[in-house]
Amino acid sequence: HRLADGSLRTVEVHSSPVEVDGRTLLFSIIHDITERQRLEQQMHELAFYDVLTGLPNRRLLLDRLHQALATCERTRQHAALMFLDLDHFKTLNDLHGHDIGDRMLVEVAQRLRNCIREEDSLARFGGDEFVVMLESLSANAREAAVQAEIVAEKIRLALAQPYLLTRDAGDPILHHCSSSIGITIFREQADGVEQLLKWTDMAMYRAKDAGRNSIRFFDPTMQAAVETRAALETDLHEALAQQQFELYYQVQVDAARRPQGAEALLRWRHPQRGLVSPMDFIPLAEETGLILP
Repeated sequence: HRLADGSLRTVEVHSSPVEVDGRTLLFSIIHDITERQRLEQQMHELAFYDVLTGLPNRRLLLDRLHQALATCERTRQHAALMFLDLDHFKTLNDLHGHDIGDRMLVEVAQRLRNCIREEDSLARFGGDEFVVMLESLSANAREAAVQAEIVAEKIRLALAQPYLLTRDAGDPILHHCSSSIGITIFREQADGVEQLLKWTDMAMYRAKDAGRNSIRFFDPTMQAAVETRAALETDLHEALAQQQFELYYQVQVDAARRPQGAEALLRWRHPQRGLVSPMDFIPLAEETGLILP
């Protein structure tokens, strides 16, 4: 309804016929639901959208991902899931405060919007991590990977451009930032949403390990390598408790083959694996801190 002052109100009308003095009239009750609709919209946005950037949040993205899996299975076309993490974002927060960090995230969200199509999905997963989902890619997996890589490279270059971040008081801050991007190409529902998220997250961390500011695709062999590493780490803890390590001494000699000393060598005799190569367990022990005990 338009009011006398020209403003518009949304109303809900309930009407029914009534008999009055032998005439059939229409009796209507009109409710002004403008405020109710505003509150419902606000609740919807709080539930499904990120307050800072206005992007869909994790909950809405998961719903769209389920829909995308069903669509891929029906159309036999591939889709791509991308995880993006801003490199060294914590440093910006630590140096200039969370207010500047928030302005950076808003700018990143806008640049990401400009890099994708309307039919693609973009979400903020939390912190400085964003997710992009590309749909309706090629039915050929290799072609789909090329299509996804083109978009990912466009995103990488866009996010690498300098940021001029203004604060409420003081001079603006010129900031440079790169991103690490992990990609998974998918078409089947067999692996499920959680597995897709896990794979894409692994690919993103692989990009970080490669020196950041890079793009990496998930490779199924990565999953096997991670599982093997996890099992070895579990066995490493058990080996300490069960005293499975053995100490060997290798004699060191001079040019005349006279003993000058010995090199101490640690060997792991696993009950099932047998002798485990030091190349396998020493780096793992160093990474996990188990090298000290």
